[in-house]
Amino acid sequence: MSRYWLGCSGWAYDDWVGPFYPGGTPPGEFLARYARVFRTVEVDSSFYRAPTPFLVRRWSSVTPAEFRFALKVPRDVTHPAEGTDGRAVLVRFLESLAPMRESGKLGAVVLQFPASFRGRESARLGTLLDSVPREFPLAVELRHDSWWSDETRRLLEGRGAALVWSVLPGTHVPPWVTGDFLYARFIGDRALTRFDRVQRNGRADLERMRELFDREGRASHTVFAFSNNHFMGFGPGTVVELAEVLGEPSPDLGGAARLAGQRRLGDEDARGPSGG
Repeated sequence: MSRYWLGCSGWAYDDWVGPFYPGGTPPGEFLARYARVFRTVEVDSSFYRAPTPFLVRRWSSVTPAEFRFALKVPRDVTHPAEGTDGRAVLVRFLESLAPMRESGKLGAVVLQFPASFRGRESARLGTLLDSVPREFPLAVELRHDSWWSDETRRLLEGRGAALVWSVLPGTHVPPWVTGDFLYARFIGDRALTRFDRVQRNGRADLERMRELFDREGRASHTVFAFSNNHFMGFGPGTVVELAEVLGEPSPDLGGAARLAGQRRLGDEDARGPSGG
C-alpha cells in the first residue's frame, strides 16, 4: 500500500455539487460518495464544534474499512476565549472519537494554532502536547516564525507529534520530522470564494512538497497530505494534481457520481438491478 494518504480538508461543500457530487445529492450522502474517491479526509468542522460520538460513529459506518480521518481539535482548545475551559473541551473531544479509534479509522488529531500564538508561549504548547494521550497520533500546526527553535523541535519530538508542513502565505515552516508520520496542508489565502473548479496554478508548491517528502521525509512510512479549496479553488482537483506530481494513481473523481459498486456510470449497481 502507498505511504501517501491524499485528501481534502472537509467534504461538505455546496459548490462541489455538479463538478464532484451529482446534482441533487443530499448532504447526508456527501461523505460516502467522497470516500469512493479518496481514502482520507481532514475534518474541518470539528475545529468549530466537537462532533458527538453518534456523528463520529456514523462517519465511520459510511466509509470503507481502510479509510482514515484526521480531525482538527476544537478551537476552544487552541484559540480559547476568556472563561473557556479548554482542557474540558479537549477531554470531551477525545472521548467522542472512541468509535473511530475502535474501527481503526483515526489517522490523526490536529492542534491548529493561530499566527498570534508565539514562541514565548512554549510552556502552554508543552502542556497541550502532554494533554493529548500518546495513543492519539498528533500533528501540530504552528504559523509564526518565532517557533522555529531547538526548544520547539525538542517539545514536538518529545511527544512524537508531527509538525504540520503548511503551505500558507506568510508562513515558512521548516521541514522537521518530529513524529513517526508526516502531515502536510495546502491552505492558500482567502481570496477565492467559489470552489467549483481549479482557478490557480499551484504546481510549483506541489513539486516543492514532493521534494521535501523525498529528501527530508524519505524514512517516513506514512504521509498525510490535504488540500483545502482556497489553495487552487477546488480541493478534489488539487488532490488529483498532487497525486500526479507524486507519481501516485490519479483519484477517479467520477467515482463520487456513481452508485456504490459501479465501475462506471451506466453500469447497474453491483448489488443487482433491484438496488437492494
